[in-house]
Amino acid sequence: MMPNGRSLAVINALLWDGTGRDPEARRLIEVREGRIARIGPLEGSAPPRDLPVLDADGRFVMPGLLDCHVHLIYCRFGSLSEIDQWPLEYHTLRAAENAATILSYGYTTVRDVGTRGAIASAVRDAIDHGLVTGPRVLASGPIICSEGGHADSTPPWMRNEVSLAVTVNGVDEVRKAVRTQAKQGVDNIKVGITGAEASPYVTTEQTAFSPEELNALVDEARRFGKTVACHAQSYLGARMAVAAGVTTIEHGTRMDDETIARLAAAEDTYLVPTLCTIYSFLDLSKNKKAVDEMRINEPIWLDSLRRARAAGVKIAAGSDLGNRYLQGEQAIELELLVKQGFTPQEALLAATRTAARAMTSAIRAASWSTMIFASSPGVTPPRSFPTFRSWMSGRSNEIVAVPRPTWGA
Repeated sequence: MMPNGRSLAVINALLWDGTGRDPEARRLIEVREGRIARIGPLEGSAPPRDLPVLDADGRFVMPGLLDCHVHLIYCRFGSLSEIDQWPLEYHTLRAAENAATILSYGYTTVRDVGTRGAIASAVRDAIDHGLVTGPRVLASGPIICSEGGHADSTPPWMRNEVSLAVTVNGVDEVRKAVRTQAKQGVDNIKVGITGAEASPYVTTEQTAFSPEELNALVDEARRFGKTVACHAQSYLGARMAVAAGVTTIEHGTRMDDETIARLAAAEDTYLVPTLCTIYSFLDLSKNKKAVDEMRINEPIWLDSLRRARAAGVKIAAGSDLGNRYLQGEQAIELELLVKQGFTPQEALLAATRTAARAMTSAIRAASWSTMIFASSPGVTPPRSFPTFRSWMSGRSNEIVAVPRPTWGA
């Protein structure tokens, strides 16, 4: 077992620091009060005498990975409506279990972008209190969408107060929904402005939010210091998301050249392409509407991603796992990025540096304080990614988690 503590010194590490530089051997990493205080060469830098020392013995060390798009409650559900049929208590226990699984696979920070009730916030706080094990969680509430929109699966004659979706109609209801979630303590606001493949009432080509509603949502979120993750799969939806200044565009299935150019120029807006969404539906889904639509969307989606990368759009990794590919298999997303032309280092940066920047206003820590250690000296991540998942599995690496400051600190 690796030691856990808020302060320690790691010596003799083969360090990849997540900045884009090549790994450097014989590094010293000093952690104080849960934050990286110093990184430097081991030669000429004796470990501080006041800290416990961990000898990495030449092992590869890197920052913990980040996933910008998770749903901790997802667990092999076949439809959006099935998610709403289970009790909140069941979802809460599943979310806690999923959080522990994700951490064991080397993901030390995740952003939950849609839950029921306040489950994501509750799991976040339970982890912070040490009640359960898991990564740092940036929590959203239920997905805000229009009636009949993205995540609304409720029949027209039924009202559901604890659905995966909070349905709104008009600017005033949008503002109220954001204020309610801010009061509940979320870190991020998730909005679905277009359909999804699994949406029962709307397709991915349809935009179910008005520009005025989206602008009001972003404005209200900023008032409360919250980031905004925006599900956008239509051309109009992506255009609206960039114009409104959302923090991240989730999926980005359809983007024309003008939208991509504006997105590349935007200082604080990122693309989270979630390629796992494509292939998990095509490989495993039994939802005919979703699979048929995904077959149409796949080439459009991949073309949008390639053009976005070529244009210099800031791309952060997010997996959207749980209902088809299983929780913990987040590294599949990095493999899929490489298959679309990303270098392995670009894929890792999308899950470290860029992901951290995409979530930066919601992350309280100044620098990464969780590390992944290869289990054997001399082991580094593979240069090609077909074996990356096995390297990242809980059996093949160990996590040093430096706990966050105590509650209220």
